[in-house]
Amino acid sequence: MSAAFTIHCLGWTSASLLLEEVRASAFKLGLIKQSEAVTDVLDALSRHALVLSKCGNGLGCARLTPDGRIERIAVMPHPYQSQMVATMIELLNAEQQQNKTASHSTAS
Repeated sequence: MSAAFTIHCLGWTSASLLLEEVRASAFKLGLIKQSEAVTDVLDALSRHALVLSKCGNGLGCARLTPDGRIERIAVMPHPYQSQMVATMIELLNAEQQQNKTASHSTAS
């Protein structure tokens, strides 16, 4: 059985169009507030989780801000919606831990 979706951790510049598309769609469906859908200065500074369908369509996204907050979670209605959210949070938490380890080892 193949995976229903894939998830990636990316910088803003490599995925901004898909991330903006997911947020805009989530806003139109009433899943997130407009303030969560718009691009802001933190987007370029943050790491982003992006969920893609088997066909490459954006199904969900979230961001990890430089100060370690996970926010702007947006997921399209899907049978695996709760798994997508959990996987994005898990991925961004792992990214945060990796960043802490890397910054701690360079500070030593």
